[in-house]
Amino acid sequence: EKKIQTNEAAESRDLCENSVTKSNSLARGYYRFNLVEKRVMESLISQLNPQIRDEFQLQKLELRAIDYAKAFDVPEKHAYRDLDKAVSGLMHRVFSVAHPKGREEFTLMSNAQYLEGEGRITCSFNSYVTPHLVGLKQRFSKYPLRVAANFKSSYTWRLYEILVSWAQDPKFTDGILAGWCTIEVDDLRQMLGVPESYPWGIFDKQVLKVARSELLEKASIEMEVERIKTGRKITHLKFTFAAMEKLNALVE
Repeated sequence: EKKIQTNEAAESRDLCENSVTKSNSLARGYYRFNLVEKRVMESLISQLNPQIRDEFQLQKLELRAIDYAKAFDVPEKHAYRDLDKAVSGLMHRVFSVAHPKGREEFTLMSNAQYLEGEGRITCSFNSYVTPHLVGLKQRFSKYPLRVAANFKSSYTWRLYEILVSWAQDPKFTDGILAGWCTIEVDDLRQMLGVPESYPWGIFDKQVLKVARSELLEKASIEMEVERIKTGRKITHLKFTFAAMEKLNALVE
């Protein structure tokens, strides 16, 4: 009887050797994924060939539970469960990206399938999102997946890639990830996917402070946040950030 080969018999690959490349507008987009969905999304993006110029040439991608487990340091049995649950989120969540004529909305995937008994996802990205992922020549950012793989909060991961998208050219910072940006509070809430029900106190304590602490601990990035008021209300946040070591994050 012919046996089906599963990931348990396969040699695991190190996803953390990959980098994630995307347009700055997508990095600053408006969407909400939980941590598992974010891990799966970025693992898949990291496997794209960024040099393919034809944005409508769909690349068939695969993510195996054994590779996911290794990259994010989770038990393999949990990795199978995570991949299975992630498929629905990957297929149905809507992205919103700033556009000169207004926001453009699209879904992430054109198709996705969790293969029972094989512990892997196969999928292709939506052709409307691929121009933000491949063939990029300007206004894009790149970061090593190994840095973000340590994050335990999806808010931290989102804030990290937003900061990367605003980083200065590393040629002028001695290769250090560093920069600054000012973002409207309401915009930032939507970028991070923070529920509207969160008052400022919870947003500040459970999102910004947690992200600041995790960025320092897991990515060696120091971040300062200046609160800017319009009248009595905090309407904008100015972020100033710098890594304490070279992370080879490229921004163009």
